[in-house]
Amino acid sequence: MEKLVIAITVVVFGSALWSMIEAALFSVTLNRAKILREEKKLGSRSLVILKEKMHGVIAVIVIFNNIFNIMGSMIVGVIAVEVFGKYWIGPISAIVTFLVIVFGEIFPKNIGTSYSIPISLFVARPILWMVKILSPLIWVINLFTKFFWAKSEKVSEEEIKMLSHLGCMEGSIETDEKEMIQKVFMLNDLTARDIMTPRTVVKALEADEILQDLKDMICSLSHSRLPVYNNNLDNIIGVCHQRDLLIALGKGEGGKKIRDFVNKNYLLFVSEKTRLDELLPLFQKQKTHLAIVVDEFGGTAGVVTLEDVIEQIVGDIVDETDTEIDLRAKAKLIGGKRNRQKKDEQ
Repeated sequence: MEKLVIAITVVVFGSALWSMIEAALFSVTLNRAKILREEKKLGSRSLVILKEKMHGVIAVIVIFNNIFNIMGSMIVGVIAVEVFGKYWIGPISAIVTFLVIVFGEIFPKNIGTSYSIPISLFVARPILWMVKILSPLIWVINLFTKFFWAKSEKVSEEEIKMLSHLGCMEGSIETDEKEMIQKVFMLNDLTARDIMTPRTVVKALEADEILQDLKDMICSLSHSRLPVYNNNLDNIIGVCHQRDLLIALGKGEGGKKIRDFVNKNYLLFVSEKTRLDELLPLFQKQKTHLAIVVDEFGGTAGVVTLEDVIEQIVGDIVDETDTEIDLRAKAKLIGGKRNRQKKDEQ
């Protein structure tokens, strides 16, 4: 009788152990394992190796799980016949099956899923050693099953959006954080044309104008960087900073021309079709905050700033000097008035 109880206990415990390990290892994603490795958690290096080659892990789990479930049940049956006789083999098998299902599968897998990270880190190194020891057998098994392997998919944009949404609903991610994550993925869907300030409302300076003549206009500007052009806006030669112009006026250098303050090093031209995820690195590389947007014919379509790009992620940035919040809306309004005037003249 004691031998039978011990056999049943070993079968249920062994099945429970491997069921828990299986649930834990499959619950931890590869990306999560890599994060744990970056955090230098004990066992994380082995866990990453296992997650990158799960075919070997599956083989080890299946081998040991079936040793306990199938071979263990057979041994229990033999012992039951010795103790109670062959007529009790049915009831004993039913009891063992019930114990394995409840205490060897359901409970352990729930535990493995709930505490997947600590369990995975704890068993990763021993499982890795088992994979290495059983590598010849695993190689033979994989030889017959590799035709059914599917290439693992990378995390998609939609999955990250969904995870951020679920995280917000559960309270682990703030609402503003979720919105910023969602907006980041819009950067490759928007172009410079979508967010630029159109040329009709661009404030720019003519290169040969005298600084003193523009004193009042310069002092009232709400923009710190101004494009400088020769003759017309399609011939922009550089950018000047309002600060430099004000300093020159303060020093009594109002007789100089605007071209004397032009900085060509920070002049950046981009196409209307330049995506925002491409535009942001350009601003960083050129160390500038203003770019001239050119159309398909090479003419100036408008200007776009680093602030315009950042606003697509964090929302409108308005300071105490901003009198016009949406210049694109103003440009459309001006265009509408001009069209009405033309119709009236006709």
